[in-house]
Amino acid sequence: SQAILFTVSAWDANCPQHIPQKIDAADVAAALAERDARILALEAELAALRNG
Repeated sequence: SQAILFTVSAWDANCPQHIPQKIDAADVAAALAERDARILALEAELAALRNG
């Protein structure tokens, strides 16, 4: 039988690669509100262009 032995020199259980970035709920809400306002403005512009 065979075996492979590993020597671990360092271990970081809190590797930032696997920790999602925290985004404040207020920032997300503001971005979504801005997006929704832009969508409404574009839809109104499109409706105005379609109606002549």
